[in-house]
Amino acid sequence: MKNIIRPISILLIHAMAMAQLSTGKPTVLAFAGIQVEDVEPWVEEELQKKMEKIFEDIDDDMIILPASVQSQAGVQVDSLFLDMNDAAFQRIADETGAKYVFGGQFKNVSPDDRRIMIQGDFYRYNALLKSSFRYEVLKYYERMNDETKVIKIQLVDSIPATAKPASLKQVAMVFGSIFLVGILFMSITGTKVWGESSGDDGGGIPTET
Repeated sequence: MKNIIRPISILLIHAMAMAQLSTGKPTVLAFAGIQVEDVEPWVEEELQKKMEKIFEDIDDDMIILPASVQSQAGVQVDSLFLDMNDAAFQRIADETGAKYVFGGQFKNVSPDDRRIMIQGDFYRYNALLKSSFRYEVLKYYERMNDETKVIKIQLVDSIPATAKPASLKQVAMVFGSIFLVGILFMSITGTKVWGESSGDDGGGIPTET
């Protein structure tokens, strides 16, 4: 029986460690919204909805969208759009509990009144490292759908912790399968699993004939 206690113990220790890591708190993201100058209100509203779509693959409990950010940290959001710096982002992170805070400032720089050209910056702030990543935008408005896809890849999909962690049940099922396979393997290779021989009944380690 001693032959199986050690491998079983190792499997159980690894299972418990993996469960603790996998069921930890997910990374919370906060999108403070955007500000767009020199455009009609409907353009700013529509562009914000386009930007919100970059978070559509994130679980609802892992993303705080602008309306909720405003309700939790309205003063800090107003301060952010007055001066978009790391200190302002950090205050929003402190109020919302987010590990990453996103926000952007844009303006219309088109020389043609019939078209809108969006220029500005979209930020991802890391509250743990207290640093920000800036993505520069210069696109005609009709091409912003394509631009938001690039922003999603570079600023959102590049955060590995946004993937939904495995549940304790899922981890238990995986390691339960490993445990059963281990027992089967040791049985096939001749390890005594179900009992030990007393030594006087002629028993011993099975051998092939």
